[in-house]
Amino acid sequence: MDYPDLKYYEIDDAQKEEVRDLLKKLTLYNFYEKIDKEFKKTIVPDKCEICNEKLRKIVNAKDELIKLCKSVCNFILSNEDFQNFCKGESCKHSCLYMKFRLYDHVMKINHHTDDISIFFHALQSISKLSEARLENCDITNFNLKQNDFTYYKYLYEFLSTFFDITDKISEEYNSKDKLYCKHIKEFFRFYNSIRKNCTSRPTCGYYNIFDNIKTKLKTNDQLIFIYEKCKYELTECPQDTNIHNDIPCLKDKAEISKIPKNILMKKTV
Repeated sequence: MDYPDLKYYEIDDAQKEEVRDLLKKLTLYNFYEKIDKEFKKTIVPDKCEICNEKLRKIVNAKDELIKLCKSVCNFILSNEDFQNFCKGESCKHSCLYMKFRLYDHVMKINHHTDDISIFFHALQSISKLSEARLENCDITNFNLKQNDFTYYKYLYEFLSTFFDITDKISEEYNSKDKLYCKHIKEFFRFYNSIRKNCTSRPTCGYYNIFDNIKTKLKTNDQLIFIYEKCKYELTECPQDTNIHNDIPCLKDKAEISKIPKNILMKKTV
């Protein structure tokens, strides 16, 4: 499975693959790579036969889900924590990283709500076995529809990698820096394109993460950092996607036409 998933990019060009190759080196995606290898292991304890029993009623892609269930079962029974898959501070978030990666795998196989519920119920049963070694990391069903989860994943992954990315942007504004900056600009455009349709917790399952992103980026002058290091300025977002007092859309300074003062004032308040 290709990661990071950059399908939300507006332009599908060669630079998109360059960005993907660069982002793969970030902490989050290094973790994904290690977890994926773990999920592909074929040595499965007898206890994982519970996957056959629990998933027998599934109709859609049953064999693939059973295989994934057994792989995750093997992980639960074989690992007390994530120390083999992370280092230092990143281990604090490794449980949530794993949950996102697992749910992403499931959604790629089967997006039927009832089947997904059965799958996660099986893993939750395995987690309660006396032989289960994985502690302090409950297996979670996000209960999101396919499109909602995809948007949530894009938002969460950017939130999780933002400081990792900004730490790598140098003073030189070299070719790698430009790729990191391109990723930020593409994400800001995507953020604004979906923000207007997620207006309340009851109607939008990933509502809270917008505030988390806004807080992180508008605190400690992160937007100013982006303007200066990436040579960007704020600009109007595409029609009907502009959210005032939120994360702005960006353009290269050389490409920006004069923006009306009233728009600038609203954006910087």
